[in-house]
Amino acid sequence: MASERALVFILLIFFASFTAGCIGTDSLNESFVSDELNKLLPEGVSRSQGPEDREANVTGINDNVTGINDNVTGIDDNGKSITSPGVPEVPTYPEERSGAVYPKEYRILSQNFQRAIGSEEERIKEEVFNITGKNSGYNIEDACAVYNHVNRNWKYRYDKNAEFFFRASQTIDSGYIGDCDDYSIVMSALLKSMGFNTRVVTAYNESYGHAYPELYIGNDRETAYRIMDYVAGKYPFAENIWYSERMLDDGERTEYWLNFDWSGSNGYSHPGGEYFRGRSVIYYPNGLIEF
Repeated sequence: MASERALVFILLIFFASFTAGCIGTDSLNESFVSDELNKLLPEGVSRSQGPEDREANVTGINDNVTGINDNVTGIDDNGKSITSPGVPEVPTYPEERSGAVYPKEYRILSQNFQRAIGSEEERIKEEVFNITGKNSGYNIEDACAVYNHVNRNWKYRYDKNAEFFFRASQTIDSGYIGDCDDYSIVMSALLKSMGFNTRVVTAYNESYGHAYPELYIGNDRETAYRIMDYVAGKYPFAENIWYSERMLDDGERTEYWLNFDWSGSNGYSHPGGEYFRGRSVIYYPNGLIEF
């Protein structure tokens, strides 16, 4: 990733706050809706303790989300039958109409992400079927199958040209070779083709930068925790499940996002791995950017 550049002022109309948190999997499996599980990082936490709290001003968003797909029965890695919750329907992110003006470099990066991710290419649909054996009716079990497949096959290659992104189909056809940008694009393209909603986060610390995708898992805590409960059961080696909360300006609406980076715990990658620590910029599917 390119080094962090200075931010400029932008015109804004809505406010949202971001908080990164994690859930201990032992507690999660006991009761995924208890207050004890929502252990968010306290204000002022140091980088050595965990991810930074994130705050961002954003343009307008329509986040009304309705329904959740029917639950289906799945099999965990130990052959045990478990319930796989459906993933909530995708919230609507309308084209920008607020008059917000983003710095040129961020607009270009957003456009490059959108172009590279796509989702309508037949090659992406073929790869989804290759991974899941399905053409529709996807749920969190299928999202985890995509995560497993990509991470099993991924070969890291440093890209000196941080401004250029390969299309997801190109990276897949090359044998899943690329850097963190390519990884975020491939993961987002596959999940988007399945009907899920993702966002790409670029983060920078004092040493270097990173990019990773997050998966939208609903706007109510019970739904989000049901999904994280499934993830904790499917990956018994996971020590914690990390997620982000996005609270909108009214203080009542909260969106939940599951970390889909290649990080994990105990030496194993899993959805909900620990976040990269650093200052972040978030890119949404339809051009919304949050600082």
